[in-house]
Amino acid sequence: MWPQHLLPPSMKEVISMSSDSLAEPGPLDSRQRLEALAERLRAEGWYAQVAAADGRLGLVRVVNPAAPPLNDDIRIGVDGAGLWWFRWSFGDRIAHVDNVDIAAARIIQVLGCPCR
Repeated sequence: MWPQHLLPPSMKEVISMSSDSLAEPGPLDSRQRLEALAERLRAEGWYAQVAAADGRLGLVRVVNPAAPPLNDDIRIGVDGAGLWWFRWSFGDRIAHVDNVDIAAARIIQVLGCPCR
């Protein structure tokens, strides 16, 4: 059995999303979503920096301040149904792009350590 924090978001999250979620975020919109995630993580004391080249979707570099080797590059990606998600560097979904708080909580849970 997979640990709960590694499971894909529940169908409840998918059902509760707005129809706007089907539209592809442009570079500006995706940067705003990444900035919102980075801001939320920084509020929790984590290092989070957005990196985005012109015309690209970009990423958030997230580092656990208590254990810097625990880090990842969070990106935005679309699934087969056309929904946009925050994704780990290896492609698995974290949370829908409209659910910044859920995404931040999952990132902190996964990259967290018992040293905190």
